[in-house]
Amino acid sequence: MASNYADDDLLLNTGVDFPIAFSRAILYGADGTLDLPHWAKLSGSLSYSYLVANTWFPVTGGLFLGEDAINKKTQDTGHFPASEDQRQTLQTRFDYQLLRRVFVAGGAAYGSGLPFDYDGTSADALQEYGQQVVNRINFARSRVKPTFSAQAFAGVDLYQEGRFHMRMEADGANLNNRLNVFYFDGLFSRNSIGPARNFGLRLITSF
Repeated sequence: MASNYADDDLLLNTGVDFPIAFSRAILYGADGTLDLPHWAKLSGSLSYSYLVANTWFPVTGGLFLGEDAINKKTQDTGHFPASEDQRQTLQTRFDYQLLRRVFVAGGAAYGSGLPFDYDGTSADALQEYGQQVVNRINFARSRVKPTFSAQAFAGVDLYQEGRFHMRMEADGANLNNRLNVFYFDGLFSRNSIGPARNFGLRLITSF
């Protein structure tokens, strides 16, 4: 349990955040990581977390603009899920040393979905954000639907001499090309949509 629980609020849905605080919050859960440091040419890790987080009114600090925000600020009772209240989170990555200088890897990330507080209806959201976004929203539960993305990586060591090391890496993210909505429009949240399938190539040097 935390008193005067800190959060943030967007200024008129811009990128400017102001700190706010609620009277208290209760958070509980568990997390764990399973590491496979080295098994022949394979290594990897798997992590899982379970979290429940609820925040209680009244608001005890912060800057609020707009009628809806002011009404929430003057609310004395009740509670709602905190912005971090994602019940299930799973991440994994495994690397395989294909050759002495070449490795390949794969991974995935899953989230059961964060809460939101949207004042409009699904029809309002459809008009404002479009069908693809609305398909990823569960209005009955006031949560975004689960997110999932798969990644793949490959790398080759080009040169190594003493402390000087040069490596070329290629990666592909969200290979399943799923539209992942992480945050949805709400009084104490923001819109955040993950990128579509994308690829990258980078040259890494260390010395």
